[in-house]
Amino acid sequence: MVLTAGRGTRMRSSLPKVLHPIAGLPMIDHVVRAAQGANAAQIILTIGPTSEALRSRYDSTVELAWQPEPLGTGDAVAVALPLLGPHIEWVLVIYGDHPLIDSSTLANLMSRAIAEGPILALLTFDLADPGPYGRFRFGPDGRIIGTVEAVDDTSDRQAVTTVNSGMCAYRRDWLEGHIGRLPLSPKGEYYLTGLVEMAAASRWPVNPVIAVPAPVELALGVNDRAELAEAERLLRERINRRHMLAGVSIVDPASTFIDVDVEIGNDTRIEPGCMLRGSTGVGSGCVIGPGSVIEDSIIGDDCRVMSSWLEQARVGAGVTIGPYAHLRPGAIVGTGARIGNFAEIKNATLGSQSHMHHFGYVGDAHVGARVNIGAGVVVCNYDGREKHHTEIGDDVFVGSDTLLIAPVALGAGSSTGAGSVVTRSVAPGAAVRGVPARVVPRPESDGSG
Repeated sequence: MVLTAGRGTRMRSSLPKVLHPIAGLPMIDHVVRAAQGANAAQIILTIGPTSEALRSRYDSTVELAWQPEPLGTGDAVAVALPLLGPHIEWVLVIYGDHPLIDSSTLANLMSRAIAEGPILALLTFDLADPGPYGRFRFGPDGRIIGTVEAVDDTSDRQAVTTVNSGMCAYRRDWLEGHIGRLPLSPKGEYYLTGLVEMAAASRWPVNPVIAVPAPVELALGVNDRAELAEAERLLRERINRRHMLAGVSIVDPASTFIDVDVEIGNDTRIEPGCMLRGSTGVGSGCVIGPGSVIEDSIIGDDCRVMSSWLEQARVGAGVTIGPYAHLRPGAIVGTGARIGNFAEIKNATLGSQSHMHHFGYVGDAHVGARVNIGAGVVVCNYDGREKHHTEIGDDVFVGSDTLLIAPVALGAGSSTGAGSVVTRSVAPGAAVRGVPARVVPRPESDGSG
């Protein structure tokens, strides 16, 4: 069970707390993935009025339990229990605002519970300063016998304190029989922590309540924007480390932001100040940056992308881009192409070994192989009402400051002179010059090579 129906008022946001993004995904996605990775047989999200937006996001991948009023964690579990399948024996309760929890930690919690056979297994962590976290009461034998909220803890704690993460695993039959016994708190809510004392007091052949320790950062919950930023920092450190251990060089991890679903090949070097977002994939042997932003794009092997921005673009192997180039959605760049400073490509293909070294714009076009696009070339694809296509064949030379008024085509091997305004299609091998561009004789070789 993933509990998500809390109000989240400290976020001060119209967006449900668990939908705030972290490392390229909504917070809740990290939690659901952790549960899936732990091989949960069934996943139930409790949602309420403040998390209604989750209904459309998860209606086909998980089951949803409706909590009409946020009456506490105990009530959230109670509304989800009727949805459990008959095969479920253990109930794992986690929280949608704990994005750092991982599959191995949840799997370890469940394996310890199954192996040791308690009523309740609690995921705990140790803090020198327990702050607002709930703590435990222990019996003379060192066993957990209950919990203490931070505001009620009057003890003078000098040592490291074991605190309650809130995440836990229950025997299903015991949980169903005791969830209805939770008392109503002075705040008008039912708290799941009340079950700890009930379980500890139960007659049970083994220790009824066990603690399963976890690293403190995995249990970090997000309640406000400051904690969201801290969780993102920790998650990005984890992501960067995973890539570095897989053979990727990250020059300055502190200034490098890589989303969780990004894939990077070995021997690629990420220079400082880069952001790799969404479902980006980068091949092997590349150099990215410094200062590049790559979003939902695919980059082949042995590419260089310097201080440039790529969005939903596809780049072949051996391509050089930048500095300060912009590949917008739909840009496709062939093997060995060269794209220089202040060049922009949108919804267009630049063929293999083609060059666009200097500032210019190519949009809604197909550019063939071995084409040279001179400085200042603009494909004028929009007439004020509609977008039009431009076709440029192989081995074309487009002179500097040429304007191509779409729809228009330049045949293979053709050329345009500097400053030409091309309003009509050009035949293969022809040369055009002027405003508007007209066919002129092509210069003949003098045979000197």
